Amino acid sequence: MEFAEQMFKKFDQDKSGALQINEVYKCLQSLGTKFSQKDIQIIVQAFDDNKNGALDFNEFEQLCYILQSADNISVECVLFYKADSDKNGTIDVNEFINIMKSLKVAMPDEKLKNFAIQMGADKDGIGFEKFTHLITKIKGLM
Repeated sequence: MEFAEQMFKKFDQDKSGALQINEVYKCLQSLGTKFSQKDIQIIVQAFDDNKNGALDFNEFEQLCYILQSADNISVECVLFYKADSDKNGTIDVNEFINIMKSLKVAMPDEKLKNFAIQMGADKDGIGFEKFTHLITKIKGLM
């Protein structure tokens, strides 16, 4: 993904090999997104697989792929695509637990599992609309 590589190099201002939150913010703003600082913090938490507080190139490339694929550009949409690891259009129990952990939601796995099941993740999965409603509520608690 050549575009992602160009953007990464351009915005890695300190040449650390990772984009800090402020660098991700500037990069996404340059692309015309309307993410707030809080949205960027949430996105970085979700994509920061190695939990170093920044996005290395592979993590950033995944974010760019989702941004290019997303139907609309919102933090909820980006998180939905990130959570839907099997790309079937819904969030199952394990995907739900994984995204909640990446967002540092302080809840034991069993409670997260029960919550996901209450939302229907064990049947047809959690669809985009339910997921965005949930993320909107969680954002208010962060």
